[in-house]
Amino acid sequence: MKKWIAAAAAACLVCLAATGVSAAGTTYGQGTAVFDFGDHAFFTVKMYQGQSVYLSLDEQYDAQLAQEFYEQVGVEADQMLRFDMDGQQFARTGALFVKADEDQHVYELTEDGDFTQLEAEYVESYVVGKDGQRLSGYVISTNHLGDYVIA
Repeated sequence: MKKWIAAAAAACLVCLAATGVSAAGTTYGQGTAVFDFGDHAFFTVKMYQGQSVYLSLDEQYDAQLAQEFYEQVGVEADQMLRFDMDGQQFARTGALFVKADEDQHVYELTEDGDFTQLEAEYVESYVVGKDGQRLSGYVISTNHLGDYVIA
């Protein structure tokens, strides 16, 4: 299942999307965009006036990638989050929240095909989304969304 999201920061930061995206605050032509990926992941980042970012998220379980993950890491993959930013990155570092249990870990697929366990902070009752729901999971600081495996 792919979810396409488009965000554009205009004079007062305007966000457009096919799924939940919210924006809050404007200061000197910048605002905070919150990308909601169906309660599995959220990305919060400050964007500048005129900045546009197009991205998609594929959450489908990839059996071949799961096999490669198992061969490298030695554990079964529970969930996959594969972001496509079409070669772009955000101008600023944001916070990627990935919903997970405390006994799970987040791995990133590097460009050379290796899986690296991320040093991410586990948080409970993390407030996300426009309705202020509280979720538990990992927070990752990044300016580029890639491919992640939760195991």
